[in-house]
Amino acid sequence: MNSCDDAENDGKTRVIQDSLVNVLPTWQALKIKVDDNKTNMHIVVGDATFYKASDDVKNKKADELAKMILRIYGKDNYLEKGTLIITADIRNKIDTPADGVSIPIDFSALKKTMGQ
Repeated sequence: MNSCDDAENDGKTRVIQDSLVNVLPTWQALKIKVDDNKTNMHIVVGDATFYKASDDVKNKKADELAKMILRIYGKDNYLEKGTLIITADIRNKIDTPADGVSIPIDFSALKKTMGQ
């Protein structure tokens, strides 16, 4: 079950979905939402295996995912911040799952370290 709500509707969320296996090989549900001003991205991933991972692993994977998203969105994107929500529910379709573990993403800081 996949759901991608992209304010731009330009296919980038599809690329993220197709590339997600490189960062989270066991994911089964994905919901992406970009706010109207395109500065904030909300990503919900249903992955029972990743849900059970240590906080260090979750933070490392969130960083890898954020870097992948910035590469997909390209140099002149408006993304500033985001949130990765991890749920054990592999059929998740909602923005705020009850068991969700939230990890903030600072796209602005990553852009600086990536030279964007």
